[in-house]
Amino acid sequence: MTLTGAIFCGGQSSRMGRDKASLELSGRPMVLWVETAMRAAGIERIYTVGGQTHSGLPSLSDSQPHAGPLSALIDAIEAFGDVFVCPCDVPLISGTLIGRIVAAGRRTEKTVVLAQSQYLQPLIGLYKEASGPMLKAGYEQGARGPKHVLREHEFETMEATDDELQNINTPQELHRAAEKLNSLRS
Repeated sequence: MTLTGAIFCGGQSSRMGRDKASLELSGRPMVLWVETAMRAAGIERIYTVGGQTHSGLPSLSDSQPHAGPLSALIDAIEAFGDVFVCPCDVPLISGTLIGRIVAAGRRTEKTVVLAQSQYLQPLIGLYKEASGPMLKAGYEQGARGPKHVLREHEFETMEATDDELQNINTPQELHRAAEKLNSLRS
């Protein structure tokens, strides 16, 4: 399985008030935290998707700007085939979790393997090229996020900690993530 990493960097960042991909956490842009975790899992080809180029990573533009994450996911699958996706605002995701998701994807016949803690995370996971037609059909029927298209029998899940999947959407969440990183370093 040839696998590309796609870091989602689109979106309005309305609660944060500024672009989250370039927002620094402990001195590094959040997009680079996700890139580092992907590389630790063995993913060598990594792109940002949506929005602009960040931190020197190559970028895939949205074919339909502001059309939602499902459109960006479809674009990534069409461009790269099998793809591991993760939003830029999940900087504490681990290479270990990504590696477990990728390994599960190699073992299963299902076309999608997603991260899950308390909640399913449809934008953190492995989407095989074979999932493209299902996702496109859902998009054409009006869905704008993968959670509105996926059915339980079509995907597997991999358990993760709440910290690994913590979205950073507000300045307060950014501060808590920095505190968490500092406690891990101590």
